[in-house]
Amino acid sequence: MKKLAFGLSFLTLLITVSCSDDDGPTEPGMATLIFPENNSECTTGDDIDDYTSRVTFEWEPSDRTDTYRLQVENLNDGTAQEFNTEATSLGVVLQKGEPYSWTVTSTNQDVPETSQSETWKFYNAGDGTESYAPFPATAVSPEPDETVAAGEGTLTLEWKGNDIDGDIVGYDVYFGNANPPETVEASDLEDTVLDVNVSPKTVYYWKVVTRDSQGNESNSGVFVFKVN
Repeated sequence: MKKLAFGLSFLTLLITVSCSDDDGPTEPGMATLIFPENNSECTTGDDIDDYTSRVTFEWEPSDRTDTYRLQVENLNDGTAQEFNTEATSLGVVLQKGEPYSWTVTSTNQDVPETSQSETWKFYNAGDGTESYAPFPATAVSPEPDETVAAGEGTLTLEWKGNDIDGDIVGYDVYFGNANPPETVEASDLEDTVLDVNVSPKTVYYWKVVTRDSQGNESNSGVFVFKVN
């Protein structure tokens, strides 16, 4: 009888611990973005004046989330706005005719972990704008601030470009040890990769200028990486 009672007690304890672990807090889920759509022109903003409009951002609710943190960045000047909300939509006043990126971070007050959504880009429609500059290119490899191996002394730069008009005609890549880089390593590239020579124990800076068929261009800003 004692063995049976002990066995039942141990089983009850095991079930209690197991349930406690299963019911404990977990990190919030990742929000799915809805609007403004990625790589698009947002034309539904409510006019504030000749220079600004209010754009309503929307995303799907994520699991185990108390609060969402919406971040909107102007891709031309790097200025960012950040808002906390319990809702899944929020109106933000933006400059017309400017490119923006946006992302939503899901948070839960019971855990320190957060989950970040994808990052989407769009142009806030400008009055009478017929052609938009390409979105500033983003670094794929090396990632910004990454430390990479010297290898055989050659490294491949890779980036991603996009344009809502679909008329990118070329990329100019600046590369070197100065910040900002002043040397044009290659120009009028159609591909989004470029091999460069590197040396160990050296910090390198690079940027990409994207041009379209209408004569518009965008500057990626400076990326940096270190060769170990």
